[in-house]
Amino acid sequence: LAPSTETLIKGYFSLEDLGEFTVKGISEPVRVYELLGTDRSRTRFDVARTRGLSRFVGRAADLRTLEEALAQAATGKSQVVGIVAEAGTGKSRLCYEFLEQVRARGMTVFEARAVAHGRNIPLLPILELFRAHFGISEQDDNHSAREKIAARIILLDKQFADLQPLIFDFLGVADPLRPAQTLDPGVRQHQLIGLMNHLIQKASALQPAITLIEDLHWLDTASAEFLDHMVNVHTDNPGLLLLNFRPEYHSEWMHKSWYRQIPLTSLGSEATAELLTDRLGRDPSLSKLIKPIHDRTAGNPFFIEEVVQSLIESGHIEGTRGANRIVTPIEHLKIPATVQAVLAARIDRLPENEKQLLQVASVIGKDFSEPLLAEVVELSQEKMKSALSTLRSAEFIQEQTFYPVVGYAFIHPLTQEVALGSQLRDQRHQIHAAVARAIEQQDAGRLDERAALLAHHWEEAGEALNASRWLRRAAEWVGLTDFTAATQHWQRVRMLLRELPDDREAAILGIAACTRLLSMSLSINLDLGEARSLLEEGQALAISIEDQRAHLNLSQAYSFTLNSAGDMVAYLELTIQNQQAALEIDDIGIQANASLYLVDALGHAGRLPEALEVAEDGLARFPRDLPVSEWTGGINPYAMCSIWRGICLSWMGQMPEGFKELNRCQRLAEEDDTEEMAGYALMLAAEAYYRAHEAEQALENARRVEEISRNLGEPANLVALTQLAFGYAHLAAGRPVDAIEPARSALHLHGSVENEMTGWSSTLLAEALLAAGDLSAAEAAAQEAIKLCRRSQRAVFEAIGHSVLARVLLRREERVAGEAALVAASELIDRTGARSLGVALLESRAELAASLGDEAASNRLLNQAEQGYREIGAHRHAQRLAAERQARLT
Repeated sequence: LAPSTETLIKGYFSLEDLGEFTVKGISEPVRVYELLGTDRSRTRFDVARTRGLSRFVGRAADLRTLEEALAQAATGKSQVVGIVAEAGTGKSRLCYEFLEQVRARGMTVFEARAVAHGRNIPLLPILELFRAHFGISEQDDNHSAREKIAARIILLDKQFADLQPLIFDFLGVADPLRPAQTLDPGVRQHQLIGLMNHLIQKASALQPAITLIEDLHWLDTASAEFLDHMVNVHTDNPGLLLLNFRPEYHSEWMHKSWYRQIPLTSLGSEATAELLTDRLGRDPSLSKLIKPIHDRTAGNPFFIEEVVQSLIESGHIEGTRGANRIVTPIEHLKIPATVQAVLAARIDRLPENEKQLLQVASVIGKDFSEPLLAEVVELSQEKMKSALSTLRSAEFIQEQTFYPVVGYAFIHPLTQEVALGSQLRDQRHQIHAAVARAIEQQDAGRLDERAALLAHHWEEAGEALNASRWLRRAAEWVGLTDFTAATQHWQRVRMLLRELPDDREAAILGIAACTRLLSMSLSINLDLGEARSLLEEGQALAISIEDQRAHLNLSQAYSFTLNSAGDMVAYLELTIQNQQAALEIDDIGIQANASLYLVDALGHAGRLPEALEVAEDGLARFPRDLPVSEWTGGINPYAMCSIWRGICLSWMGQMPEGFKELNRCQRLAEEDDTEEMAGYALMLAAEAYYRAHEAEQALENARRVEEISRNLGEPANLVALTQLAFGYAHLAAGRPVDAIEPARSALHLHGSVENEMTGWSSTLLAEALLAAGDLSAAEAAAQEAIKLCRRSQRAVFEAIGHSVLARVLLRREERVAGEAALVAASELIDRTGARSLGVALLESRAELAASLGDEAASNRLLNQAEQGYREIGAHRHAQRLAAERQARLT
């Protein structure tokens, strides 16, 4: 073997140095090594131990956490601890140091490890764990292994004697004279788990035993299932179960209350300096290395070691461990700018086939499948398999999946980046195009899912038009669930189109991008200036191809940005114009979208009877199954008509029917897979349930909004919806203090823009402060809400603001001002048709009458309010009033 190979495999294999030889074609003598066999090292950490571990630094707090868990286990409270970190951060080292400490105290330790190649070998780490508990070593033959098992089981519990054939068979040391019974797999696993549980209990009889299972991210499915059961039953054992894994590993037991997790972070600058000083020494020439190495490795211990090893192997540093010095002055020392340089040096030492395969794989991405690689790489099947094997052995890549296809991943993402950057641009272009064509062919049934990936490859191949086509498909696929990704895709379409000639297809793509971005204005916080630029850009393209339909779609999408910006007057005017224009085009999709925006504008403006008429007309005229491609605003027009019908009915005094329609809208949104729309419907239902004094339903809706927001990555608008829903739920439940902060949070999220949500958030805050008894703050909030809602033409919410202000003033005995506020609220309620609010206002009028000493008028108004609540379907409010009046009488 040559020195380059020796560098890669030393520690994993036993080698003999044969000295230097003259090799044809090489001017200098070459040191040659003979491969003698495998070594004991199985992992990178094993190799590091053989080479000599660096000082253990920066993990004192993590060690204390493990000691605390062990102390808890010693009291009989079982502990399950997971250590999670990226590759190279030091998971195995932390476990090693901890176990060395506990072994020194005479405590029992059992170890097992999942390995990358073990994913296609069922139960490999579980077998290792069983062997550890039975004390079986590699030196034991089948007979001696059976003897150890039998002895251990007798000591454990005689009731397990009948399980001996099962254990023999499971551990591969079956007794031909006592074959194991054929059992149902589930029964077999249950018995094995029970036995493992008793083994742990027995080992922990006197003091807690520690069980370590490493690298769970490489577990095979059977082992993962076994571990799930094992973790759950471990809670009955007075021991410590220690697990480590990379961040991509997840399991349900991580959410259990008895599980604790230690996330390892990279080393800080001080810890990095301590590690380097221990490894290299304190020679003054080394001081200038510490900061650059820390900065370039970001404190990853493995990367630090790699940089140091590279410097030593390259001859830049000389000396012995702890006593090194820089040979070349620092200004001439060629230290890698990042760890990528270290990985590039390793890549350069690869044979040609391996290097070619690695470069092609790097173009595919950090993960790649064997079939896709085979389609693109210009190697025979035999040579490809050989190259893959070499790359696995050298730890450039690892097997990631085995079914339905063999898949690989770069062990370190930086390796992929370095291999990608080592290629000429034309070569990369050709490979990207080949990868794109191969994906289109191999994943023909999942092209929506692959659209963003295909766009990436076509763009990297220099094919802007193809990239734009796939970006559009990707944006439309995620447009209803991931606004951030959709926005990025559409913006990228706009950028790429600048590289294309002016033709109809490019114009259509540009129009689609502008329209979709405008339609997502609230979700992506698009300001009015940006929206105007998008409108002008899209309309110029529509004019260039004489597309009247596209021109109207852009205008409709732009109208919604006016709503988001708080310009209700302009919003309403434009939606009316757009509907008139839509009626002149014989296109049901255009007309449906025009009604969508019109009903939204009328509803927000407080013109409830008109909004209800448009909504019911839309539900009667427009198809439920209008194609998604026709939804200008990313919302089904039918669902928008449904949501506004529900809102209008609730406000106009038909609450049961309103609840029914809002619930139907939620179902429609779920069927359409438009979670944002479902979130709006749920929040609006929560507010309606608050108005009806239905606390349980309001809280249930709030929780569902929160779940939707979390699923969508918590965009600001859905976070605000969640806060609003919980605010109304708290108010409905009689917890006004708890409603104040959600209301303020929602108002803050809306910012200074008086958009569609300002009415809800500003009036909710005023109502919460009033209910909490903070009259001064409630008055200020009500005044601010009135001002905001008046400017933005939100008449219904302005009425709520006046009603809150009236109650504040009446409780301060400012009767004249209070009555004026009641009159203002009443006029707005009459104008909007919001009868439900009018019934509530009767209670305030009764309060005014009582303050004036007119008990008869007060009782009459309360009777009217009670009857009104029954008529609008707010029966809980009616019951509340009846109970309050009865209490006053008694």
